[in-house]
Amino acid sequence: MLKNKRKPGKLVRAPKKLLKKADRAESQEDSPAEDHSDVEQSAPSTDDGFDEPKATPTKKDQTPTTKPKRNKFRERDEAKNVKPPTLEEMKELRDTQNLFHSNLFKLQVKEMLQELQLKQKYTDFIDNWMESFTAFTQQLKDGLMERSHLEVPLQLPQKPTSFVFSKPTREPYLIGAASTGTLLGPKIVVDVALEMPKESLHKDDYLNLRYDQKRALYLTYVTERMKESPIYAQDQFAFNYFANNPLKPVLELIPAAKQVTKHLQVRLFITAPLSSFKPGRFVPWNNNIRPSFYGDEWDEEDPLPSTQHYNANVLFDLTLSENQAHLEKAFKGRRNFQDGLLLLKVWLRQRELHIGYSGFGPHILAAFIVYLNSQRILHQSSSSYQVARTVWNQLANTDWTKGISLAPKVEKEELSKFSSHYDVSFMDFTGQHNLCANVPLSLYQRVREEAKLAVDLLNDMKLNSFPLIFMQKCPLYSRVDNILKITNHSCVNQMLLLHSQPRFKYDYAKYGYPQLFQLLTELLQKGLAERVHAILPLETPCAAWPVENKAPVIGKHIQLGLILQPEHAYEVLNKGPAANEDPEGAAEFRRFWGEKSNLRRFQDGSITEAVVWGTAQDAPAKKRLIVQQIVLHLLEHHLQLESKDVQYIAAELDQVYRLSPWFKVTKLQTKLPLDQDTDAEALSPHVIRCYDELSRQLHGLNDLPLEIVSISGTSPVFRYCEPQPVLPQARLADNRILASHVQRVVIQLGQSGKWPSELTALRAIKTAFLIEIGEKLEAQCRLKWLMTADGLLVLKQGYCFLIELAHNKELALLKQEVTERGVTTYIDNPASRSLERQHYILPKVSGALHSLHQTHSAFGATVLLAKRWLATQQLDEGLWPEMATELLVAHLFQQRYAPQAIAAPQTGFIRFLQLLAHSDFNGELFLLNFNNSWQEQQIADLEHSYRSDRQSYPPLAVATSYDLQHAGRLWTSDESPSQRVLGHVTRLARHSLEIIENSLMTKDLRFVRPAQLFRASNEGYDLVIQLKPDLVPNSLCYDLGSPFVSFGKPNFLLPRAGADRLARIVGQLRSAYSDFAAFFYNPHGGKEIAIMWRPPSEFAPKPFKVTELQGCSPCDNGKVQVLKETLLEDFKFLLKDFYLRIATPEELKREQREHQQPKRYFNANKEQEASSPKPKKQKVRKETEQEAPPKKKRLIKSSALKGLN
Repeated sequence: MLKNKRKPGKLVRAPKKLLKKADRAESQEDSPAEDHSDVEQSAPSTDDGFDEPKATPTKKDQTPTTKPKRNKFRERDEAKNVKPPTLEEMKELRDTQNLFHSNLFKLQVKEMLQELQLKQKYTDFIDNWMESFTAFTQQLKDGLMERSHLEVPLQLPQKPTSFVFSKPTREPYLIGAASTGTLLGPKIVVDVALEMPKESLHKDDYLNLRYDQKRALYLTYVTERMKESPIYAQDQFAFNYFANNPLKPVLELIPAAKQVTKHLQVRLFITAPLSSFKPGRFVPWNNNIRPSFYGDEWDEEDPLPSTQHYNANVLFDLTLSENQAHLEKAFKGRRNFQDGLLLLKVWLRQRELHIGYSGFGPHILAAFIVYLNSQRILHQSSSSYQVARTVWNQLANTDWTKGISLAPKVEKEELSKFSSHYDVSFMDFTGQHNLCANVPLSLYQRVREEAKLAVDLLNDMKLNSFPLIFMQKCPLYSRVDNILKITNHSCVNQMLLLHSQPRFKYDYAKYGYPQLFQLLTELLQKGLAERVHAILPLETPCAAWPVENKAPVIGKHIQLGLILQPEHAYEVLNKGPAANEDPEGAAEFRRFWGEKSNLRRFQDGSITEAVVWGTAQDAPAKKRLIVQQIVLHLLEHHLQLESKDVQYIAAELDQVYRLSPWFKVTKLQTKLPLDQDTDAEALSPHVIRCYDELSRQLHGLNDLPLEIVSISGTSPVFRYCEPQPVLPQARLADNRILASHVQRVVIQLGQSGKWPSELTALRAIKTAFLIEIGEKLEAQCRLKWLMTADGLLVLKQGYCFLIELAHNKELALLKQEVTERGVTTYIDNPASRSLERQHYILPKVSGALHSLHQTHSAFGATVLLAKRWLATQQLDEGLWPEMATELLVAHLFQQRYAPQAIAAPQTGFIRFLQLLAHSDFNGELFLLNFNNSWQEQQIADLEHSYRSDRQSYPPLAVATSYDLQHAGRLWTSDESPSQRVLGHVTRLARHSLEIIENSLMTKDLRFVRPAQLFRASNEGYDLVIQLKPDLVPNSLCYDLGSPFVSFGKPNFLLPRAGADRLARIVGQLRSAYSDFAAFFYNPHGGKEIAIMWRPPSEFAPKPFKVTELQGCSPCDNGKVQVLKETLLEDFKFLLKDFYLRIATPEELKREQREHQQPKRYFNANKEQEASSPKPKKQKVRKETEQEAPPKKKRLIKSSALKGLN
């Protein structure tokens, strides 16, 4: 029948003869039946997941009997070249326009579904394995299980005796994804159920874990027989807990077949028929674990506590067969449902919401698809995309806390009674088992938020939502702001013994993890209240263990993730009820908070109980630890947990932008209140207040020729993005201003027609104007100033400001060019773009970023972490622009598809690493639409230009709404960052994420040390140039050490304002020798320059050319060659007395392994002093003078490089 099926395209071809037209009409009348039979045979779905379209019969009377006269030759050519679209093509085009918004999203979904399809070899292997396993179970014999060489995979209070094994009466069957046809790689897990016969169970086995014991014994017996069978002799056997549930042991078997051994795993479940017990035994309000089972006493007059979660655990096995039959019936032969479920599984896996005891499993999504179909919300002919979209939409907009049910006849009262015992209720087909029994309310709300986010992404026509929904990995730990870890077994046992309510112990069969989660969430929710948005469980899958070993004890540790509310999280006061108005409430408040609660009187006259956690003047970093203070106090006050037994991960990485402990703030002569433990973020407001006062003074200057119209600060410190602490230590000495940081200020003057039309003259007038401003500031405000080539340097309160004058005419003169014909044109050039960015665009962007920090207080600190990380990876401004870092972080805070606002800098830094690690920089243009200045059409035009002319944009393209015609090309270039640097940063980000994830998700209390992330590797470099440490000042931020040498004596000497000698020298090296080597250094106090040679092809002999002789030496056959030895001599000449030695990283490693400090400059001085018979005292150099190098100094050379001179 399939062979005779006519293609739809032939139905609409222009006929040549009327007789053939009638024949085709008759064949069309038969085509619907053929199509219908094809659908019944479950043919593959179309591109978008719809069923195959059915051709509609064409009526004969619609065909005209006559046709107009036409040119036969023209008609023949048109029929040959033009083919009308088929019905299927028209339907696809319509669906693409109405559903997908773009053809790109549809093609991406289609391609992913094709890659997710299971290969035929796995399907064949699963069928063969099921046949052999069915034959194996039929050969099992009934008997008494006396002794076993395997350990029972269950923690039993007493050893079981006299278990009688009964041969299964039902063949094993596939369950889960293997049954519904939705297996998902890369590790394919095939779930198989083996049902215990009813004869193996007694009518009283519903009590006191007897069913669970027999289930575990049955699994042990089957496993032992399988190991004895030659069929499975080579397979790998292991036990594991399904969904981290200690009452659900399963057998994990890895077949020995070569074609599947690396990618396939079989899990064996033991179940029981639903008729094994009476239907009412496991209703939620019944008790099936007596207190006496755990040795507890219970008053006979009191009702027994319900064990709804344990009952649901048993019902999972009893109802599995019937539920699986309904699911298989709903999914079998419906490729659209299967593909839709695959899309949902990928979405769920990328967010890690399905892991653990409290996970939202994929089987819930499969059942929800069937539920929507039964409610006629989801049609059987819906495409896979429509299935996924409808599920997300219904997840976001329905409330399961009141209960929904798959059972055909369930009354609302009964459903309400069931749902009152659970946080979330989704009843199965039998109406007895809650599929979401173990899902806590907080995780369910998180699933709803993620589903709503997915729908919003799909509705955004301006966004390619495919990578954000399906490709981008969003682990749960990256969605939370703080993490609480409790892993001490003795503390956990103490909490469970003293503080967990007995009803929870019976309900969860003494499993510790859900009891801890219930205990901690209730306490923290009450204490944190509006400060926290959600408290989520962070679980890791339980590891399998050999079948010969005892079952491990799990649930003795817990990790919780806290999502904070930025509006309330950092409030310094918890205000309680008034003692005179509500004495009982005040007493309860005092009891809850303990000694922290005090009676206080407020400005409004009220006298209430209150808890104070800080002051309004505290630094932002200190305020971000208020939630940590509250949590640790509550744990100590209510649960007697000491801080050493708990790890609260909140601000461990903030250390990297703190002030170096080597620098003592007490030496500074300033009136500002500075603490030794201050940081760059806390110091920024002092600079901003000083700048505001300077702006007022500039506006108030009298007798200026032109009025100052605007003043804008453009340095990173004005937008809280300067990672190095800016201290008030700048000063004037010997007619020079010494300062470690210079803050740039751009001023604009009023309009005047007297400015010259020649560039040199205009700049001279600008200089004269700046000199007059300096004189006025000195005369009227008593401020010291100095004129430089870059602008006017002004000293105020220990800070140094560089004032620049912006004028539109200068920009026009820079663009001005005169052609050969004498026509004046205005063309952009690098100089004009740089001036326009510095004087006109950067002030606007700086103001927008400052406003963003006022809205999101974590923005500035996140930028500080990001900049410090890039700097410690030996990436300076020449390789990675700092503005690119600020704009990428701003993109994170501005993006519409963020699940919630970032409240903690550490979380923002992790998401920044994810952005670097997983973004497609070649295909993504990062747009920042500040204040919605861009119209939709402008954004669409820019994106079209980016896609159509990608080669004209730099590797990293960032655009803001203030960039005008330079959008995408202003903040980055082809060299900064280059394609290689971008790939290098991507690899570094992935490695850092791996380190963070391993430290977060382990049971160890210790979090990742900052040095593990903020110190670069010393591998991959060919040479290291060590600079004289007394000529390179150290950074004021916390020093985590060099990747090449050990710590040396710090140097905090002030350089000349605006002079960065190391950056200037590295720039010279790159401009001259970038074709032969790459140069890396740490701009935050680094004292080494790492060199990486270009590929060997650059050093191969080449023909003599006059234009290509740099660094070349003559060789044989009249050719020239670049020699590394010659380049090293050039490096030495360029560095002169600035460098100490050139060594290889291997030598530095060897010195460190031998516990010898690398011979730095200070050590060399000591050696000289030791060898000298009469050491002379050196004069103490004044701080205001530049230290000169010693006259005689031994150059310590590497043994591997001695022959280079």
